[in-house]
Amino acid sequence: MGMHSDKDPLLLRSNLIRSGTTDGDIRVATNSGTLERIHRGAFVPTADLSSLGVAERHILRVRAHAASARSSLVVSHESAALVHGLPLWSPNLQRVHFTVDRTSGGRTSQTRHVHPAPLSSDDVVELHGMNVTSPDRTIADLCKSMSFEAAVCVGDAALSKGTATVDGVTQALNRSGRRSIVKAFRALGFCMDSSESIGESRSRVHLKFLGFTGPALQMNLYSPDGMFIARVDFLFDECGVVGEFDGKVKYTKFLKPGQSSSDVVVAEKAREDELRSYGWVVVRWTWSDLEHPQRLREKLKRAFELADTLPRPRTIARASAA
Repeated sequence: MGMHSDKDPLLLRSNLIRSGTTDGDIRVATNSGTLERIHRGAFVPTADLSSLGVAERHILRVRAHAASARSSLVVSHESAALVHGLPLWSPNLQRVHFTVDRTSGGRTSQTRHVHPAPLSSDDVVELHGMNVTSPDRTIADLCKSMSFEAAVCVGDAALSKGTATVDGVTQALNRSGRRSIVKAFRALGFCMDSSESIGESRSRVHLKFLGFTGPALQMNLYSPDGMFIARVDFLFDECGVVGEFDGKVKYTKFLKPGQSSSDVVVAEKAREDELRSYGWVVVRWTWSDLEHPQRLREKLKRAFELADTLPRPRTIARASAA
């Protein structure tokens, strides 16, 4: 997601005044509803604002706050994640987040949260004219402040994209102070670079808490003579079970030219039949199942019970190349 379009929708009062617009003009535009104030001295055309998603609106608010803030404030936490283009699961975006390099004296208002914490030069990068915590430090902060599930979702995404590394996040955590450090390392220790979506990351967390440990991620399955059969999300190899997170996005994300969503569904059904013909039990779950973990537990339990009655699958499993 780009920070700027060809015409930047963020209009700062200082720039408007320099260009000849008066405060009276701004007042008329806001009163008429053509211009919306998003922060003191910062405005966005209402038509532009209505066309933006939640993350893009938040980034505009971040930029507006940064433009009026002291230079010592660094964009951080959820706000930094969005600036870096990282997905968040169920974030609270009511406030924009900044960190200031001190050990106490944080401030929270209705629209802004300033976190006090040690910051080194290694923790800060410049993006789009703002000081922002680095991807490694951003993940470190979120592993401290978010729930385990939400932290794993954003941590997986950063590792998968290669914008953060486990070593880098570890070093950032060690620089960031002791508060919530055990919680943070617990979340980081569960993050992986092979999870490809928030749905898969949430699935991993739920599988862990439900007691279904050890699935391999993104595995390729081949017939005994080496023919490729399928790439699967979760492979319980010793148990003969394939797990698939069935987010609707997969039916539109990989459309080929001339292919419809129904074509993809038919192909997916054929793929699943092929897996079963080689002896695999396939269990699928959806977003709804993740909201009702006991339902997911029962699906998996039935799959494992069925697999116990069947011969060992006749395939070769290899890790998928990224």
